[in-house]
Amino acid sequence: MLLRNDVYPLRCPVCRQAALARAADAVRCGACGTLFPCADGVPVLVRDPGAHEADLARAREVNPLWYGAEQPAEEASPWRHHIRKRRLYLERALAREFARRSWSKALNVLDLGCGDGNHLPWLSGYAERLYGSDYNIVRLARARRRRAPDATLFLADILDYPTEDAAFDLVFFHHVIEHIPDDAAALATVRRILRPGGLLVLGTPNEGSWWWQLAYRRAPEVRATTDHVHFYTAQTLGAKMRAAGLTVTEVHHMGWGPPDFALDGRWRQHKWVDDLFEVVGKLALRRQASSLYVLATV
Repeated sequence: MLLRNDVYPLRCPVCRQAALARAADAVRCGACGTLFPCADGVPVLVRDPGAHEADLARAREVNPLWYGAEQPAEEASPWRHHIRKRRLYLERALAREFARRSWSKALNVLDLGCGDGNHLPWLSGYAERLYGSDYNIVRLARARRRRAPDATLFLADILDYPTEDAAFDLVFFHHVIEHIPDDAAALATVRRILRPGGLLVLGTPNEGSWWWQLAYRRAPEVRATTDHVHFYTAQTLGAKMRAAGLTVTEVHHMGWGPPDFALDGRWRQHKWVDDLFEVVGKLALRRQASSLYVLATV
């Protein structure tokens, strides 16, 4: 089975040619002959799969839960009411942006850093062709089995991304960038793969705000063990996006809670508490929200 025809945008990470085809339990580049393994049916599209797995093995030694624990679905999360509000905001934003572009569906939609695939089911309603990539095969295998049987999933390195330029109409980049040391390079990749006039939806914790920096100061053990390497505000993230050549069209803050990570998860599992924090936060602490969304285009 071909992994790319006249419309599919995947390409070989070695020779950069769009000539990938299935070969038993692997993917072969018809141009340079490089063979890429498949794991649980998911192509591993990195230059050196062995080195990639060694990097993940070292990371798992630091904190295995970062790379193996299941990401809870919306209904199972302590923040389920907030997560539902995030999804409803995203659906409204996409409906508005699609209407502006006269799209019924986007041709190619990418969930960049899709993890366990929790967003793929609802994103599929916006896509003619849906793609998901992650650097962790454990999560991709889980996404394939449970939530995305019809999506094209592949393992990839965002800093050496195996797709053609201007390949996607919509890039969904959700709670990923805060984990990437070279965030400027990651945004440059997004700029490269997004079609002119396409839409980037980027979500990240608003952890650069003084409210959530206070939470980190109250719990230094959380700061010492987090895998977040960036702590953004709308201003710092927007500046980096503009430097990458992206045009920011909307910034949205949402979700408020106590500046205490343990209490936040305990209290906000109750809808009335989450709703109350939202009312107060919008009135008094608008930029101290827990979640930050930025829409952008090329």
